[in-house]
Amino acid sequence: MRTPVAAIEGYISLAMNANVATIDDRAKKYLDKAHETIGHLGELFRDLLSVTKAEENQLGGRTEAVDLGRLVQSAVDDMQFTVKQKNLTLVYQIGGQSGKAIAPLYQVAANPERLREVIMNLIDNAKKFTMEGGIKVVLDGDEKEVTVSISDTGVGIAPEDAGHLFQKFYRIDNSATRTIGGTGLGLYLCRRLIEAFNGRIWVESKSGQGSTFKFTLPRLSPSEVEKL
Repeated sequence: MRTPVAAIEGYISLAMNANVATIDDRAKKYLDKAHETIGHLGELFRDLLSVTKAEENQLGGRTEAVDLGRLVQSAVDDMQFTVKQKNLTLVYQIGGQSGKAIAPLYQVAANPERLREVIMNLIDNAKKFTMEGGIKVVLDGDEKEVTVSISDTGVGIAPEDAGHLFQKFYRIDNSATRTIGGTGLGLYLCRRLIEAFNGRIWVESKSGQGSTFKFTLPRLSPSEVEKL
């Protein structure tokens, strides 16, 4: 399914390229919409493929010892540009400290690329539903587990919706979600990935008061890191 979608996207891009095609302003508007829609369709196919892998327990990929502090910092750095485009702030904190502080070595057993997807997905989700203010990412832990929290100053989530957010295809039915769009698969895939790495994920939120998405993973001991 992805192959013809990629071909369509390529041909639309060529039609929009002034060096290879000539179109009037009205046609360009139609092509812009078509290009945006085919992009969403491509995302849907990728998510459905990931769902298939999740249901066959093949989603997590190869596991290794991951320095979670470094991974979170990298994901936050990569998301700064898109967050600033919306005039929001994105802050990374280690425990109670702000900025790039020296953190304890928090190592977990995970696939770094898939875990990075989870963090970036949660930050992107926070950005979509935050109109003003900002997002704060906090890394903390103890001897047994490590916790990552992504808090926003957005629209918040009603109690009746919070318990269903991590279900497949579940989307809150309000004006914000209808405007923003989405497949209803992102948080489901985040949950499946975190569970594949023996962790758990949840949300703390109230309507109109922002949301905090948290996940915990078991912290590796030095001997467990050696084995991995």
